[in-house]
Amino acid sequence: MTMRPEIQFSSAFPDDSIEDEGDFVQWPGRNVAEALKAALEERGYLVSEPVDAQHVGWELDIWRGRKRLWLQISILEPELNYLMAKNMTFFLWPDVKLFRTFLADLRDILEADRRFSQIRWFPKGGIDASAEPASGPSDD
Repeated sequence: MTMRPEIQFSSAFPDDSIEDEGDFVQWPGRNVAEALKAALEERGYLVSEPVDAQHVGWELDIWRGRKRLWLQISILEPELNYLMAKNMTFFLWPDVKLFRTFLADLRDILEADRRFSQIRWFPKGGIDASAEPASGPSDD
């Protein structure tokens, strides 16, 4: 089964970046991270506050029980945004079933929120490798 943990999308969130003399004090996308945090918490996940990852955007640490997942949100412009999801459950034997459920929940969240559009899913490394996009996180 092909899983697609990389997502390209457009967003209708206002630009929340803060600049001081041309340098970013806060990179854009915190508002997107906060929206995802709230939606994931409604689905029963424990989610960290958004972590400022400087020029790469914002990160969220997500837990289901003792198992950890991770998201990175990068806002380049309203029409060009990226999400990368990682399964951090265990190095040797990751919980693939949990990760598949998480990606399906993420798909449902993005599709239900009108601020997200033109959602395209890619396999790991697929955005950079010009892989063909898909309409969902997996083939099932």
